[in-house]
Amino acid sequence: MNYKVCANGMSVPIRTCKIFEKPYNKEGIMEYVLFDVKNHVELVIESEIAVTTAIVRPLSAKIPCEIKNGNIHLTIDRPLKLSIEINGSYEHNLVIFAEAEQHTEFVNGENCMVFPKGSHDTDTIVIDKDHTVLYLEDGAVLNGNIRAENCKDITICGRGTICMEKYTYEMRKDFARSIDIQNCSNVKISDIIINDSNDWSLRLNGCDNVNIENVKIFGCRGNSDGIDVCGSRNVTVTDIFTRVWDDSFVVKSLGTGNTENVVFKNSVLWNDFARPMEVGVELRADEVKNIRFENIDVLHSSTGYPLMGIHHGDHAQVSDITFHDIRIEDAPGAQLFDIRIADSVWSRDNAMGNIRDITFSNINYIGAEGNQVLLSNSRVEGYSAEHDVQNVRFHNIVIDGKAVTTAKTLGLDVHDYVENVSVTSDLGIEERILVSAEVSQKGEFVLGEDGHYRGMVCVKLTNDNSCRAAGTAALAVSPKNMEIERQFAFDLSPQEMAEYEFAVTLQPGKYVFYLKNDTCCVENQWLYIKLDTVIQRGRDVAVCPQYQFRNYYGMDCVGIKMSATDSELILLSELKNQNSMDFVLYTAVPVPEEEGEVLFSAEETDFGEICALMKNGDGLVAAPQLRSPLEITYVFRNEPKVKEIVKTEITLTHGKPFCIPFEKLGLEKGTKNFILEIAAKAEEANGLRYPYTLFHSVMPEKTAHMFGNVCITERGE
Repeated sequence: MNYKVCANGMSVPIRTCKIFEKPYNKEGIMEYVLFDVKNHVELVIESEIAVTTAIVRPLSAKIPCEIKNGNIHLTIDRPLKLSIEINGSYEHNLVIFAEAEQHTEFVNGENCMVFPKGSHDTDTIVIDKDHTVLYLEDGAVLNGNIRAENCKDITICGRGTICMEKYTYEMRKDFARSIDIQNCSNVKISDIIINDSNDWSLRLNGCDNVNIENVKIFGCRGNSDGIDVCGSRNVTVTDIFTRVWDDSFVVKSLGTGNTENVVFKNSVLWNDFARPMEVGVELRADEVKNIRFENIDVLHSSTGYPLMGIHHGDHAQVSDITFHDIRIEDAPGAQLFDIRIADSVWSRDNAMGNIRDITFSNINYIGAEGNQVLLSNSRVEGYSAEHDVQNVRFHNIVIDGKAVTTAKTLGLDVHDYVENVSVTSDLGIEERILVSAEVSQKGEFVLGEDGHYRGMVCVKLTNDNSCRAAGTAALAVSPKNMEIERQFAFDLSPQEMAEYEFAVTLQPGKYVFYLKNDTCCVENQWLYIKLDTVIQRGRDVAVCPQYQFRNYYGMDCVGIKMSATDSELILLSELKNQNSMDFVLYTAVPVPEEEGEVLFSAEETDFGEICALMKNGDGLVAAPQLRSPLEITYVFRNEPKVKEIVKTEITLTHGKPFCIPFEKLGLEKGTKNFILEIAAKAEEANGLRYPYTLFHSVMPEKTAHMFGNVCITERGE
């Protein structure tokens, strides 16, 4: 344990839950405490890790703390859900649940199930009788899940825990959601803890009149949503804490009727991967309407997904959706808003619907100190003239302490089939300025004898505002670790323009140059560059350029050289600290690019540092909704469509050339152009989420969008 906690001089037991935070290579542990607060509680927190600084989130709680003799001291005077974060990081945080006194007089029900303190192996508990109460005493752990079907007047309550740790992914057919309530009415769920669900943590499907209150949810698996309200009506969700890997609050309709009159409020959300607040994607109903998200703090949303999204791919008429009084504290690279009608793998209906009357009001993006990753642009996009988006209002939006009054300063892209979008403010505070930016290539990148390209990248900033703009920015490159970030200061008078040039050296591959800024006042712009791997046919591989494998984590432990004959590819590796190493080659014949295909997505795309890019007409557009490779390949089906990816496993011996016939690679004799990825099975990379690849592909067996383009030339060409 990292922490010891005393409340009013009494020791408080430390509890733990599993987490799965970026870079998602292994599970971790988060500690938390739970105790009653009547008048006030004096907390003393002792940490095994030396504490230099501490912060209490959410900031809206306005709970100060101080460090005395290495311990954290704070006073809590009301029920709260807090995260104590030390030394400028959330990696070793402590969550505090200060609870109101518990009232248990309702436990005596017609059909009552009481689970006392201790462990209970239950598998699935089925509630199928009206007037049922299931009570979990504080300290009770129910190792299983709960399913309620076709009944009314049911209660699930108490401070105990529902835990699905022992149920594997392969067992989801029978053991999926921790709590699954179907076709029930008059439901109350309160006070419980849900830990490590095997799928969505809590689902309502086809229910009416439901109250969910003071529930704590921890989910570290894929699909570990917090609360999913599906095809249900008259639902109130309040005073919730989530730390989940997938979406926190979700509204769907799964063919069990309309979803209407749903309120999520007074809650604290933390998303290690996906979206805090989401309407969609599955909206298979006639209407989804009167949905409200209100008074919600987002502590962390780590990977750049939309913070508030409406994603529609079915026939419902979606209307009267409100996001009000939302505070976002740490969300690097995030889209604040994303409203979109689009087809996806989840779409089931033959017809598309519409989106109407959406309001975002009193939204405050605070950001985290030292975060230089620019926000991704928000978006509103319809599907067709018949299936459009109308009446979207943004009111009192604040970014980094500045009011937003235009679509540009909001960073909002309004696409086709959208009508009546407004951006207004009556806050009376300083308006946000946004410095226009352009990132461009100056001249051609030149290929040197060492096989590396050298060129110039230019950043142009224009202050088209009526006031001075100053700060520090940086030009960064993805894939990461292929070039250093280039910081530069700017100080621009009104209407002043300045250019900054940077010499860069790159290996062959695909790259995106993009901007960072610590004050959120620089426009989000980027530059995509594609550099071919040029091989001279017949050249001695020993004298060919060496290309270095270098990944997101800065690993640099193997290099490779390439040559070719008329019918063979020749490889040579100068291995470090070992005599041989296994490699996997992935080869394919290039095909014309198609509309909507993703053409760039490196590992840091997954972590919210840069957007994926996809083909749009003659150019590329940012696709911040495509953070996960699975969304590229499966959900939205945006992966490049090559005819076949041929996988070839080889072993290279230090200093010894290895010849591979083109036929084995799926290539014809005399091939001059193909696409290639090479994965090295280096011991240093064992356990990482993605393979250790030369061109930074994260799923080379399934998608070729990051493969390098290889050009074989004759000498002298």
